[in-house]
Amino acid sequence: MSVRKIIALPTVAVTAVAGIALYAGTASAARPERGSVAMTVRSGTLDVLAAPCGGEPLLIDLANSGSEGAYVDVFITPERPLVSSHDVISTYVPPNADVALRAQVSAPLGTAGGTHEVALRLGPRGPRQEAAVTVTPKPSGPGANLALGGPVSASSTHGNFNVCGGVDANTDSEDWSTRTGWNDGTRGAFPDTYTVEFGDPRPIDRIVLYTLDSARYPAPRNGLRDFDVQVLGADGAWTTVAGVRGNTTGRLEFPLDPVVSTGSVRVVALASNSDDYSRIIELEVYQGS
Repeated sequence: MSVRKIIALPTVAVTAVAGIALYAGTASAARPERGSVAMTVRSGTLDVLAAPCGGEPLLIDLANSGSEGAYVDVFITPERPLVSSHDVISTYVPPNADVALRAQVSAPLGTAGGTHEVALRLGPRGPRQEAAVTVTPKPSGPGANLALGGPVSASSTHGNFNVCGGVDANTDSEDWSTRTGWNDGTRGAFPDTYTVEFGDPRPIDRIVLYTLDSARYPAPRNGLRDFDVQVLGADGAWTTVAGVRGNTTGRLEFPLDPVVSTGSVRVVALASNSDDYSRIIELEVYQGS
């Protein structure tokens, strides 16, 4: 399976050493020991939101102190209802080198709050290790940000970004393109859409939109300029509740009076101040009373 980009976490939770010879993923009793691979799980307790975009990375370091490379398998078994992006990660660890691995741990929408664990083994018979995971239910009820954690979709998404970046609770534009934010994938082509859903219709009294706005990327140069905010009606038609033209600010708030009942909200981007891409840092949709 493929290994994706690593995001570093600071805490070391558990370390184990596999002092066995490993060739093509198996131990060889006929050959002398050539590799000594240490596995370190670099995470404390993972805080997972029970939502499609609420997963967190489980980070694993493999260190080979031997003079020859080793092929190893890391087996990952999440406790139900947790889900892991990988059941096993197979990789080659060069001699006297480190390899960093990542598996995404998530909880399905509707999962109750609680503490669970993910079991890991280096090789099929390695010692069992655990990583703790705390699950938080998706917010609901009056005052809740219903957009948090999605589900969310977009007309397109640039390859350097994740569609979930606009509903991850991070509103800091300084983290754009590294840890947060959405960027469409069709340069210079408009309109672009970014849509969040929350199931059954809820009373919505406020929508907040953050577009790119930082010292390096100011809104008057890089933020959304023209866009509509729309809600989905019971008849399946979209209704515009706010239309913005000529915007040069990073944060915009749209109170809805009277309250609107809807199960989905979308932003339709019509133009950006840079005339290239649509950029959203965060979309928030708040439930009314």
